[in-house]
Amino acid sequence: MDRGSAARPTPLPSGDVTFMFTDIEGSTRLASGLGAERYRVVLHRHRALVREVLRATRGTEIDTEGDSFFVAFHDAADACAAAIGIQTALSSAEWPAHDGKPLRPRVRIGLHTGEAWPSAGGYATPEVHRTARICSAAHGDQILASADCATAAGLPPGAVHRLGDFELRGLPGATELVQLAAPGLPTAFPPPPVRPLTHHLPADLKPPVPRPGEYRELDRAFATHRLVSLTGLGGCGKTTVAKAWARRRLAFYEHGVWYCRAGDDLGAALLHALGRRPEFLRPALDTAADRLREAKALLVLDDLDRTHAPDVERLLRDCPDLAILAVGTRPLELPGEAKRALGLAPDDVSAAILAGYCEERGAPWTAADCRGLAAAVEGFVPALTALAEVTALGSPGVALRYLNDDPAAALDGGGRVRAGHARGRGAGGGGGGAGLLELAARSGGATVDAVLDLCRQRDGSLEALVELVDVALVVIERPAMDQAVYRVPAPLRWLLTGAAPEVLEAPARSRPETRTEARTEAQAPAERLQPRPVAAGFADRLVHPVNLEGARLRAVA
Repeated sequence: MDRGSAARPTPLPSGDVTFMFTDIEGSTRLASGLGAERYRVVLHRHRALVREVLRATRGTEIDTEGDSFFVAFHDAADACAAAIGIQTALSSAEWPAHDGKPLRPRVRIGLHTGEAWPSAGGYATPEVHRTARICSAAHGDQILASADCATAAGLPPGAVHRLGDFELRGLPGATELVQLAAPGLPTAFPPPPVRPLTHHLPADLKPPVPRPGEYRELDRAFATHRLVSLTGLGGCGKTTVAKAWARRRLAFYEHGVWYCRAGDDLGAALLHALGRRPEFLRPALDTAADRLREAKALLVLDDLDRTHAPDVERLLRDCPDLAILAVGTRPLELPGEAKRALGLAPDDVSAAILAGYCEERGAPWTAADCRGLAAAVEGFVPALTALAEVTALGSPGVALRYLNDDPAAALDGGGRVRAGHARGRGAGGGGGGAGLLELAARSGGATVDAVLDLCRQRDGSLEALVELVDVALVVIERPAMDQAVYRVPAPLRWLLTGAAPEVLEAPARSRPETRTEARTEAQAPAERLQPRPVAAGFADRLVHPVNLEGARLRAVA
């Protein structure tokens, strides 16, 4: 035990006292990496820097043992300033290096304010234990404080990041924790690992519209598969559906349901969701795989693309009880993957989604009011945001007439129309691009036989159609068990072909065309199937995942 050189004022703080605990994260590993002599130098330097800050902030050093400090403050603001000062001093100091990387001590700090009275030169109170638990919940370089401490210090909202309520081991009730922030200090840390977490699903800003049909599809897929991809265009609701379904499945995964956005480093993102820190000189994915190796858990991995496929395959191979819901524009195309494209929403669901958008914009329209308008776009969810902007200006009836008169302007919100080819549309003449345009020209879609004829006549391939189905640019409808109809959703068809909506004259979903009718259409003059000027912004948002090149239609990330 090392009684510090920081001057101890008399008497010790009493009444509302703010306590601080600090220690070095991974001190044993650091000592092993440095060796005994260099570690003693680092420890001495660490103590000197901490004590210099404590003298400047009127902190009373109660105890020091090994790499840890126990300090008391009369004033909570002084304690917060000391914590920030310690982290700043440690991060700016020079430290020994290993393989070119500085091995500076990563100190975790816990703060708490509570009523306490000194006894026998120290404190005997549960508030001391609470502070120690808060310190244990912190990660290296992080400052955690109780909400009581932040309130007592009068910290402004920008200086704290609220983390929520946590159960601290051995202490009754919940403790609300906040993370202190300051210029120059890191802000991104995993969740505090202080209680068994059952999930890492972000809270919804508003209750999602239930989509029971999609939930049942996912239930069926996971009954026989460990990897299921949920794909579709941006704005179609993939993330919302994935999180809502996962929340319903919490009871089925005893080791938790974990959500993360993949980003460039899936391993690092997954460790953050799991509340684990990266290990020194070890790939993050290895650490994550170790954490999940024996776990019966569900991962909801958002914003995936095919560059993540090797990492996903590795997780499934190393973790035999792990299930993964892969959310992205396209499937990963891994062995054993079940593919589910998020297509058209039922009328009641799309009407409720549209009503929710209208409510956000101050328009008083209910789902019943919006049903006709939502049905007009066949439940094509990416179109609903634009329609909400139009609806908020008047009424669903006004928006429906506007949509009928000028679909490009209505679906673009601002009415900006651009001539030429939007990204993702066929340039005419190519098998894939022309095939999409011809399919879009058929309001009722086409049967399998008609699609096969179309592919042969345009020198295309079914691969192009499969990729369109994967991103829900083409939807499959089954009027009978032995029949399938392939159709371009009405809003996209209007934008690709310039066709007028049938929303006021006839149902949008017409009779599918047969093989004979497809041949007749394929023999029509070429100019009939050229792309028309479309609403620039909306069309780009709809078809950005695909690029039509010559005779082939390839999906791009």
